[in-house]
Amino acid sequence: MILTIDEVLKVTGGKLLQGKGDSFFQGISTDSRTVAEGELFVALKGPRFDGHHFALEALRKKAGGVLIEEGKVGGIRWNGYRSRAVIAVEDTLSALGNIAQGWRRKYDTPLVALTGSNGKTTTKEMIAACLETTFPILKTKGNLNNLIGVPLTLLTLTEKERIVVLEMGMNVPGEIGRLAQIAEPDVGLITNIQTVHLEGMGSLERLQGEKGELFRRMRRDGTILVNQDDPRVVDLSRDYPGQKITFGTEHPADVMAKEIRLHGAEGTSFTLVLEGEALEIHLRLLGRHFIPNVLSAMAVACLFGVEVDRAKEALENFHPFPMRMEVIPLKGGGTLINDAYNANPHSTGLALETLAEAKGMGRAIAVLGDMLELGSFTNEAHEQIGRKVCDLSIDFLLVMGDEAPIVVESAIRRGLPIERARIVESHSEAIFLLRQMIQSGDWILVKGSRRMAMEKIVKGLAEGRV
Repeated sequence: MILTIDEVLKVTGGKLLQGKGDSFFQGISTDSRTVAEGELFVALKGPRFDGHHFALEALRKKAGGVLIEEGKVGGIRWNGYRSRAVIAVEDTLSALGNIAQGWRRKYDTPLVALTGSNGKTTTKEMIAACLETTFPILKTKGNLNNLIGVPLTLLTLTEKERIVVLEMGMNVPGEIGRLAQIAEPDVGLITNIQTVHLEGMGSLERLQGEKGELFRRMRRDGTILVNQDDPRVVDLSRDYPGQKITFGTEHPADVMAKEIRLHGAEGTSFTLVLEGEALEIHLRLLGRHFIPNVLSAMAVACLFGVEVDRAKEALENFHPFPMRMEVIPLKGGGTLINDAYNANPHSTGLALETLAEAKGMGRAIAVLGDMLELGSFTNEAHEQIGRKVCDLSIDFLLVMGDEAPIVVESAIRRGLPIERARIVESHSEAIFLLRQMIQSGDWILVKGSRRMAMEKIVKGLAEGRV
C-alpha cells in the first residue's frame, strides 16, 4: 500500500504540522505495538485507551508519521522526529474512515456488505467460502466489523481481489450508516432484525431503522438480498430502487429451502429450490436456523456467477465456528451443544428448539446464562425463555446470572417441575452438577451472553474435570 501525505490531507481535511506533502506512507496502523516502518500511525481514543499516549513510541519504531487530533497537539514534543509527518485532524476515528473510503474508491471491486441481529459472521464466512471457489476475495477477518475494523480491512484491498465481503456490526446509533458510507456497498444483506442491543437502541423499531441504513446508503443501482421470512427486513427493502433477490423457508422467494430434516449430530439437510431447479443440500451444521444463512450465501454466489455445484460443495463442507452451535461428544455418551459465544432472545429460542429436536430418545438439558444489553426488555425476555423451556419439554434447566431467578420462576409457573430447575452460582457448580446428571444419550445446550463466559462450563465438561 502506498498512500501519499497529500492524499491523506485531501480526504481528511487535516493540517500538516511537519513533514513534506509529497512523502508517502506504506500502510496504516492503529496499534503502536505492531506499527511497521513507514506506516502512518492513527492515534485513536476510546473509553479505556488513548493512542495519543503512544504517538512518540510509534515514531521510535520508525513509523512514517502520526495522525492526531488537534486538541492533543500541545501535549506532545516532537523533538528528534522533525523529519516525520505529523497530521492534525478534528477526529481521528472519522479520519480513519475517510482514508479507507478514499482507498476503496481507487478500485471498482464489487463489495458485499452484510449486517443483522444474528448470524452475521457465519453468513459472511459462508458467502466467502462460496466465492472463494472461483475468485480471490477480501473478507472481514474475525469480528473486525466496527468503525475501526471495517476501515482497516478496506485499507488492505489491492488489485488482486475480485470481490470484497464485509461484515458490519453495531453497538451505537449511526454505526451502520457510517460503515455503509465508508464502504459504498454494491450488494447488501440484512440477515434478520431481532431483540439485541436494545439497551443502546431503546426499541426494536429504532434498531430496525439503524440496520436499515445499509439499504439506504448503499449504491442505488446495486443489489439487495431480502429475507422474506423477516417482515422487518421486507419492510426495509420496499424503497430500494435496485435489484432484489429474495430468500426464505416460509414465504415464496427466489431462493428457497423445503423439506428440512434434522439428523442430530450428523447435521441438517434440505431441498434447495433455485430458479425452478431442486437440489439436495446436506450440511454439517446442527439446527434449521443455519438454513437462511445458506440460502443467502447461495444467492450471492449465483449473483457473481459461481457454479451451483461449487457453491453446494463449499456449503456442505462448511464447519461451525467454535462456540456457535458446535457439537461435542462427551465421554459416557452425552452430546454437548456449545453455543456459548453470545445470546439474545431470538438466538436462545432457536437454540432451545434445536436442542428439543436433536435429543431424540435422550434427555434435553439447558444450561443458560444471562442475556445482556436488553435494557427495559430484560425481564420480559428472560420470562419468555423460561416459558419456552417448559413449552419445548426441556427435561432439566440450569441457569446462572443475575436474571436466573426470572427464568427459573417463569419455567416453574409454566409447569416445569421444581426439582428439574436449578439456579447455579458459578461455572464450577454447574460443571459439578452436570457431571452428576449427564447420562448416555443426553443432549446438553450451553448458551449465554459473551460476558457470562459460559465456555468455561463447556471446557470443564469436555475435559472431564471441575
